[in-house]
Amino acid sequence: MAAALSLTLLGIFRFLSDVLTDASPEWYHWLEGTFLRYLIRAPSDGTFWGDLSVQWFKVLSVPCAVSGLFLFFRVTSVNLNHAQERWDQKNVRLMFLISFLAAFTVMEVEKATHFMGLRMAGLLPGERAWVNHLLHAVSGLIGWHTMKWLRFIKPG
Repeated sequence: MAAALSLTLLGIFRFLSDVLTDASPEWYHWLEGTFLRYLIRAPSDGTFWGDLSVQWFKVLSVPCAVSGLFLFFRVTSVNLNHAQERWDQKNVRLMFLISFLAAFTVMEVEKATHFMGLRMAGLLPGERAWVNHLLHAVSGLIGWHTMKWLRFIKPG
């Protein structure tokens, strides 16, 4: 549960920073010089951590979303057995995984092309669109394994 909560909070924090970047692309400057700067969506500062943050953080997007879904299943279930029965349904987990990947793909296409006019901030310096799609695919694989790893009841 602690791992799911940690990933969920990290995902929410990162999503909120995405929203702030869409509203004001320069907002991150007040975090310069702190490690928090590398946990938010901000242009790369040319360091290893800056490049990791702007581009490679995306491998955690699906695991963070999956963790939030896991906690949602817990809150909306009658008891742990009911939650585990719902979570064990592979077709339901697969549907959510595909939904997350589709949503993230639409967001990345919009950031790169602005074809829907959603006023997203666009790609940041140090970010490449094709790498974003590749990383979201890897994130989907990690998310699927995260789904199998997260359990309400230990087997046995």
